[in-house]
Amino acid sequence: MIIIGYYTTDSVYQDSFELLEKSLERVGHRFDYKAIPPSDWKSVTDLKPRIVLEKLQQYQEPVLYLDADAFVHENLDRYFSDPQYDIAVNYLEKKNGEEELLSGTVCFNYSEKVLQLVQLWIKVGLENPELNDQQSLQKAVSEYEGKLNVLRLSSAFTYIFDWQYSDIETPIIEHLQASREIYCVRRMKSIKNRFKKLLGLNVSKEEMLVRRRKRVTELQELLSGK
Repeated sequence: MIIIGYYTTDSVYQDSFELLEKSLERVGHRFDYKAIPPSDWKSVTDLKPRIVLEKLQQYQEPVLYLDADAFVHENLDRYFSDPQYDIAVNYLEKKNGEEELLSGTVCFNYSEKVLQLVQLWIKVGLENPELNDQQSLQKAVSEYEGKLNVLRLSSAFTYIFDWQYSDIETPIIEHLQASREIYCVRRMKSIKNRFKKLLGLNVSKEEMLVRRRKRVTELQELLSGK
């Protein structure tokens, strides 16, 4: 198994990838990440199935896709050693009882069936431009219902660093929400938020950004042995 993905060459995601890279080296994983020019969020995320297909065809072995703002806490080989699964993924159970596939951590086994699934993922995205990458993957997987062996991952593999989990004590793969560096900063600069700050009112986006930067610093110190 090789860990794969991509990142944009702006400072936010370049820095995020460098942290991920160090975490992967620390636990002894092979990886291959593609650098791409910055663009709008939808255009960038729509590349995900194409990157997955490219790497499956290149390596002809299972690939574990991880978002570039992830951090891996331990070697993952033992979790994906079962040769019987086609795809390994976590589903978030929403308050209304529906499930949402989370595409920040997805392992794809190598087989003709999985190659066809990823090609369908691309097709669904092209035919449904209103869907994001994980919605189109969920739709593609649902069209294979009964034909895919899906290994369901726990939230430890898609652990958002500042969420509260009742069933998870420690993360295996932690997601650091690099997008906050973009959308939180943008909203903090809005006239509304500037006015709230002037009045001494709580600005939640600023708190979200502070939490993220604090956690990134903690992980950097972990890697440096401090």
